[in-house]
Amino acid sequence: MNEEVAEQVATPAAGEIQNLNQDQNGQNEAAAAQTPPATSQDEDQQQNREKPKITPIAPSALEKDVPKDFASRAATKITAINERELDEEIASSKVAAMIYKNMNSPELYEYFLDTTNELLQSEHTEKYAATTWTAMLWHEDVHPEYRTFIEKSLQVIIDGHISNKRPTHEHEESGKDFSAYAYSLGETFIQMMRLNSDLYNILTDIYSFIIREEMTRDLSKADDDTKKKLITGRKKQKGSENLNPKKLYDDVVDYISERGDFRSDTLNQKNPNEFIIILADRMRSTRRYIIQDIMNRHALEKKKVLEKELREREANAEEVIIASPPFKHGLYLFWVEKRYNFKYLAVEKVRITLQIVAIFMGLGAIGTGFLGLGMIGLLEGIIVGIMMIVYAQLFCSRIVFTPFYPRDVTAELEKDVGAYTPTFRKMSLDQINAFMTKQIKDPDNALLLHLLPEYVRYIFAVMPDRNDILLSRDNINEFMERMEINLAKHQRGKPL
Repeated sequence: MNEEVAEQVATPAAGEIQNLNQDQNGQNEAAAAQTPPATSQDEDQQQNREKPKITPIAPSALEKDVPKDFASRAATKITAINERELDEEIASSKVAAMIYKNMNSPELYEYFLDTTNELLQSEHTEKYAATTWTAMLWHEDVHPEYRTFIEKSLQVIIDGHISNKRPTHEHEESGKDFSAYAYSLGETFIQMMRLNSDLYNILTDIYSFIIREEMTRDLSKADDDTKKKLITGRKKQKGSENLNPKKLYDDVVDYISERGDFRSDTLNQKNPNEFIIILADRMRSTRRYIIQDIMNRHALEKKKVLEKELREREANAEEVIIASPPFKHGLYLFWVEKRYNFKYLAVEKVRITLQIVAIFMGLGAIGTGFLGLGMIGLLEGIIVGIMMIVYAQLFCSRIVFTPFYPRDVTAELEKDVGAYTPTFRKMSLDQINAFMTKQIKDPDNALLLHLLPEYVRYIFAVMPDRNDILLSRDNINEFMERMEINLAKHQRGKPL
């Protein structure tokens, strides 16, 4: 088969794989590459170069129908195209078209990496591993589908890295293990820089996508875990699918850095891999910048989402107005409850004192009768003692002293607090500050203002499910400080 790659060939039947003779094609294409180029180009040749027609290697999208040497055949085809075409732009255009036509399928994305690995196996073809990646992105302006293909392929690579789908690659000199995907990408990036340092823009494009994709996944997972924790009350257990804890973007840089390490035999021996070390340093700087940018953007987006949620959850003006009367009445009941405690203790002190005195008088009568020290005998002493003990138990009981106890308003207080607590849960910091300022200025609360801080602390203490309130702990602390300051200003006659 001596025809050019760009020539049109018949497409095999559906589900059938075209059997290309690699040896023959390789020989014929190599011979074609050695043929001197024509000095003139006619109109037909120009059209063919503009719209190359690429022979499909594997027309079927089904993985089971893909031949075992699919990647090897694709690598051979890429090599032949690059060696035949003297114009790099034309070569890259044909390579990109061939790759997209034969590998644009979810089942075939990973073969793109396999093809890269095939090209990396030989010093003669390793540079084509770099130009194959760059070819796809060089022509994305005309073919935006190439960009989509690269991104989907990178997503498959990231998935493979996370799940440790392929055996690790051991660096020969250091003995360190790296992900098979980090090795492929790292070597490809090194070849890019070996060809032309200007290719760093494309390298950064690829590397940035990996960072952003992995960071986005982690941040999304973290947000989902947080939401599930709020709903279920417990943190989601780490899934078993994340078998490789190391990020691909970290592993790639670490591999490149290790490749650039040079152990010289003499003091004056120059490091031939100095450009690799420079590449690793530049990628670290790029990594720091992109990660910081992602974190800033995520924080900004999260802030916007939270602000939107807060606006949706905030109490409306009507709810705030309705909450004011029960709040004021609750403040009064809180004062009554505080007084109740003192009155209750005072009555209990009198009751218990009388009870103790009666018991001791009874025991004294029994002792006096037993010793014969008085006018009464033992029998009279026992009778008097029993009467005093009965008096202590019956006439000094809580039932008898009930009229003297203060009225317990705990149930009423809890009812009032429960009436406005739902509104307090939905109040923003500005809303609750404005609400409390009005309460401080309200004449109905003038005599009870000294109880406001304690009353508010009581409200937040008895509030159920405090994790679900709109205010954070810092917001509550800020609110309490501002309220105490406004209260002090008001008591001194200063404007709030």
